[in-house]
Amino acid sequence: GGGGGGGSPPPPPPPAAALGGCFGDPQAVNPVCYLGAGRQATPMHFDPSENLLCVVQGAKELTLFHPADTPNLYPAGERNSAAVYSLANLCDPADADRFPALAEARPLRALVREGDVLYLPCGWWHAVRGSEGRNLSVNYWFALHESKADARVEVDGIVARAAREAAALG
Repeated sequence: GGGGGGGSPPPPPPPAAALGGCFGDPQAVNPVCYLGAGRQATPMHFDPSENLLCVVQGAKELTLFHPADTPNLYPAGERNSAAVYSLANLCDPADADRFPALAEARPLRALVREGDVLYLPCGWWHAVRGSEGRNLSVNYWFALHESKADARVEVDGIVARAAREAAALG
């Protein structure tokens, strides 16, 4: 055929290539896909890396908290090697009574729809609920860029405090 009009456009570059100047090195696990059957929930936690949440199908509802809210969110220490979780469950109304400082936290809410990308800075707390029906997201994690070294010190301090508090609880 004729010149230039027959094919699909080239795919966009992966986030690491398109946004490389904004982030540190990509994490070795990238990308990670999450497939949900509908209304699944991820407990409140924060990741010690920066994150791009890309919704491919369905939607994700996020409740977000700034790192300054950490004292009100009951960090539970490291549940696994990649994140710090909260003792409080935002899906359980009884936790408002069990964890009274939650009332002092200032949540932000975001609905990330199919085709949207949400930037989650390192250290931001978030709980995630999938939309009705099947939903699919792809996450890309990055180390902090060298220009954000002060954030690394703050996040490392939160992780250390959470681990000490969790050990003290038993």
